[in-house]
Amino acid sequence: MNALAKPSIALLSLGCSKNLVDSEVMLGVLAEAGYSIVEDIADADVAIVNTCAFIQAAEEEAIDALLDLAEMKSQGLLDAIVCTGCLPQRYGPDLAAQLPEIDIFVQLGAELRIAEAVRAAVTGSRTFFKGAEPYALTGALPRWRSAPQWLSYIRIADGCDRPCSFCTIPSIRGKFRSRQPSDVLSEYERLVAEGLKEIVLIAQDTTAYGRELQPAVSLADLLRRMAPISFDGWVRLMYAYPDGLDEDLLQAMAQLPALVHYLDLPLQHASRPVLRRMRRPGDAESYLQLLATARNIMPDLAIRTTFIVGFPGETESDFQQLLDFVTEARFDRLSAFVFSPEEGTPAALLPDQTSIHEAFRRLEELMRVQEAISHQLNEALVGTRMHVLIERRAADSNVWFARSYRDAPEVDCEVKIHLDADAQAPRIGAFYEAQITAAEIHDLVACLLPR
Repeated sequence: MNALAKPSIALLSLGCSKNLVDSEVMLGVLAEAGYSIVEDIADADVAIVNTCAFIQAAEEEAIDALLDLAEMKSQGLLDAIVCTGCLPQRYGPDLAAQLPEIDIFVQLGAELRIAEAVRAAVTGSRTFFKGAEPYALTGALPRWRSAPQWLSYIRIADGCDRPCSFCTIPSIRGKFRSRQPSDVLSEYERLVAEGLKEIVLIAQDTTAYGRELQPAVSLADLLRRMAPISFDGWVRLMYAYPDGLDEDLLQAMAQLPALVHYLDLPLQHASRPVLRRMRRPGDAESYLQLLATARNIMPDLAIRTTFIVGFPGETESDFQQLLDFVTEARFDRLSAFVFSPEEGTPAALLPDQTSIHEAFRRLEELMRVQEAISHQLNEALVGTRMHVLIERRAADSNVWFARSYRDAPEVDCEVKIHLDADAQAPRIGAFYEAQITAAEIHDLVACLLPR
């Protein structure tokens, strides 16, 4: 690299879409400072890894990525490596001692100093940038959109005040902090004007939005303020918390024309004793009532949830109650994970830890039950029409992949569009009408209808 030229930057964003927003802000700051942003790390002088440290598997992924880059650096293929995000936030300066191959570490709250961090990296400095307090995310901050150009995320809040015994997020991301409604609406209007097709509202807990503001507002209030803004794309709401999902919010969701009837509701379990050890509200009965209310207000509602199996003290009876609940609830989308005893969380110290072998057995059984439900729900859609968003083409065939309103980006399933060899190719990032022709366990198969 020319000593007088600014280095080119590539950023690898790990973890959730909330982390992706921080990544895009950092890239925006770097672009405004005159740095060249490249997609491929092989084309970069400096690599940034924005890490996740929510669970052990995420930490291992982050460290593996950093060590792979360190190997590239040792071969002269990179000048410097910067580690940002949750990993340095969770482990502090000790991380720098454990990873001497990495040049710079940037904690949460110091993201806006990323240009300074890159300058330090390329001059050979080894520095740990501490985050004194979380930076104030606003719509006025620069963003380098790294998601598909038809998709963007609006993070309406950060941090979390929930006491879940298994979760590291509050200790990493800090207290719950909402953005002002006017700031969220300004960003929403700008993204609509830019011609996006899908805008996803995210936070650690979207249903807690606005409670701590003065004066207090609610997520339902925010959705009602968005309603008059005309948008012919999709608005999607992620990361709802069960005790924050009341009838007022459900009615507000139903009344926002652009909002797809999709609900991401991580319940974590159905057994009351397990949920109390998790420090979570509810139980199977109250959750079934909540689902019935939601489906009564939005009959076509697609519901996604997440469960943890093998939580300390989970008995076979508790697990059977979970299976029975899933069978009755009939979720459209379901993810499940084996409990991970995270350092510093109360759950890691609970007695009666479930063996890994037993936890994975339960995970496999739960997913078999859900796969049967998913296939049945998909089969019921054969012959129906769906509005789909085309996103990519298979590399070696004339098969195109789309998403319906039932499919959130990255985490859900797809609609496979089969085209004849002489058919006109659809436009990526555009909406089409499709006829569902077949059902797989997770995905749907469809053909495009004439426009």
